[in-house]
Amino acid sequence: MLNNIKNKPLVLLVHGFNVYNPEKSVGKLRTFFEVRGCPTVIINYGHTGLIETRRKNPKIAKKIAAVVSAAKKVHPNREVIVVGHSNGCAIMHLATTKYAAAIDTSVYINPALEKHLAPGAAVKRCHVWHSPSDKPVKWGKRLSRIIPKRWFNARPWGEMGAVGYIGTDKRMFNFNKQADFLLVSREHSDMFKWSLLPYFGELIANEALDH
Repeated sequence: MLNNIKNKPLVLLVHGFNVYNPEKSVGKLRTFFEVRGCPTVIINYGHTGLIETRRKNPKIAKKIAAVVSAAKKVHPNREVIVVGHSNGCAIMHLATTKYAAAIDTSVYINPALEKHLAPGAAVKRCHVWHSPSDKPVKWGKRLSRIIPKRWFNARPWGEMGAVGYIGTDKRMFNFNKQADFLLVSREHSDMFKWSLLPYFGELIANEALDH
């Protein structure tokens, strides 16, 4: 049993900002990975307000990179999957670009991230789950026009959660939750509702593990 667990990917879950309890958002995905034998950890960086993200995002990104590095040292052949929601995806982006986190599969759920940004070179693949009606990430794009660049790059927010990844990086795979599936997820966080979670939780876990 122990050997079987060692062969399964380690999964990290990263929540967004303005979240008091990640168990009520991206943490709900833990079950879908654990039933598949994957050890799963929620990266709980505490409640973070809008202004705090500038200071906190790089710090949490650095810690995630350290966790991934430590995991690889213990089990060099074990893959690491990191799943983020909203601002969690911006943190993941910083972890892979600024701190070279060797994540095998990045999973972005409604990412508050600039649409053209691909993860760092060590990432093997990246799944982008987006919804065209996602309003909060569109506000992120508007904020990028207002907030000074030296402040904004610490986040770095954008509309990827609404439009998907726009670019030529072949590691990127878009999944339109509003148009491509049997059930419809239109909002920034609605897939964590009990009416949609069983469906999209299965899809996201299966896609992340099937490559």
